[in-house]
Amino acid sequence: MAENWQASLSKGLADLERLVVLGTGNALKADDAAGLLVVSLLDHHLTRRQKSKVKVLRAYEIIDAILKKIKNLKPSHLIIVDAINLGKKPGTIIATKIEPEKKRRKKAGGEFYSFLDKLSTETACQIYFLGIQPETLDFGHPITSSVKEAAKKIADFISRLASGKVN
Repeated sequence: MAENWQASLSKGLADLERLVVLGTGNALKADDAAGLLVVSLLDHHLTRRQKSKVKVLRAYEIIDAILKKIKNLKPSHLIIVDAINLGKKPGTIIATKIEPEKKRRKKAGGEFYSFLDKLSTETACQIYFLGIQPETLDFGHPITSSVKEAAKKIADFISRLASGKVN
């Protein structure tokens, strides 16, 4: 049985033509590197044929700098993957569709929402956010096993999606 986030993404990506997966985070702060791990796993596991449909980008902490690359790729869909503190069990995955025009929060998450506003005005892609609950964000520590497992689940799901093996 598919997890809730998988069912949500499967439905949202039913008309997938070209997908960009954007991993964000800080590689030096333990589980904050979750998004970067997902795209690294995808980079190594996608076949040449899958890579024609799925493009992988890393933004680290400067997400706004990647806007031009995304626009040039002209995706039908964009998935942003990052660690997010939801107060849940470490490794928990959430998926949500982002509609920037409906969420103009200038005070909360300013840089992220500014990026989404620019993206929505300059591209026609559907935007989804995949968040992974971190266990720790301590500087200099490795990614925890629960977050590694969540990253593997996401990478595997996207790989199957690119192969047409997800209903």
